Amino acid sequence: MKKDTVIKVSFFLGLVFTMVGAMLKILHEPNSNPFLIIGIIASIIYIGLAIYEIRTSTQIDRTEKTMWTVAFIFMSGLTGLIYFVMGRKRIVSKPV
Repeated sequence: MKKDTVIKVSFFLGLVFTMVGAMLKILHEPNSNPFLIIGIIASIIYIGLAIYEIRTSTQIDRTEKTMWTVAFIFMSGLTGLIYFVMGRKRIVSKPV
């Protein structure tokens, strides 16, 4: 499977399973833990692959790489969404 596909799938799985697990936890359902565990593992995979993409990119300078990395570490949910929606095209694109 391509790295691009793995990043997209892990982002959506992490988002969906974490939200469903949180909803089930709020409703005190007994089987909420597996959903949360799958969501957290998928989110960790997404964050790791995104940081790897950022650190190996030639499209951005060292300061911006550091900014993205620190943001992923401390605010992974919001940064992951911003990276997926807006930042990834620019960072991963091949030079012309």
